[in-house]
Amino acid sequence: MSFRNVFRFAVLGFGLAALTGCSGLTSLQSASKPLNTFELTPLPAGSVSVPRGRRQLEVALPTATGALNSDRIVIKPTPLEIQSLPEARWVNEATEHVQLLLVRSLANSGRFSLVTSAGSGPTPDYVLLTDLQAFQAEVDADQVTVVIRSTMTLLRGTDGSVVSSRSFSNTAAVADTSAGLIVSAFDTAMTQQMTDIVNWLSRNSGA
Repeated sequence: MSFRNVFRFAVLGFGLAALTGCSGLTSLQSASKPLNTFELTPLPAGSVSVPRGRRQLEVALPTATGALNSDRIVIKPTPLEIQSLPEARWVNEATEHVQLLLVRSLANSGRFSLVTSAGSGPTPDYVLLTDLQAFQAEVDADQVTVVIRSTMTLLRGTDGSVVSSRSFSNTAAVADTSAGLIVSAFDTAMTQQMTDIVNWLSRNSGA
């Protein structure tokens, strides 16, 4: 049996086990069972060497498809199939989590004098838009890979004109489908992407 089929059997088996619990007590216990909660780490201060700046940046809430507007950790056993990692969740919805990671990472970079989330600060010099296109683990034959893809657009805060736009894609391989290893791979891929984003913003934002 291929790795993909084993993985699908494990995930679907979990779902079937939940569905076959017909008694009200079993359903109540399943619904009340807490999910293991995970969060990713922002870039620490000094991890990326960029010139310090005096401009202010606002990070808008990323846009994403419905599957990513959730706190569940998305798994794709096939290109057309979407599932969730059993008994695991992000600390908040994926789009909100990515926004917070960007705010903290960019603030820690020192490139901007102030980094805020949308609507939480003064009129910024720049606004960062994010289209989150992939934030998932994908199964292909005998390999599991975390994939994070996004398109970033930097706007001027004064008139909304586009300064620069770029797509980013980062991956990290996973040894197996345990939640801890999958989240660790998410952290690796996200760290790579945030590093690339900080460097791109450094080249395209004024002092």
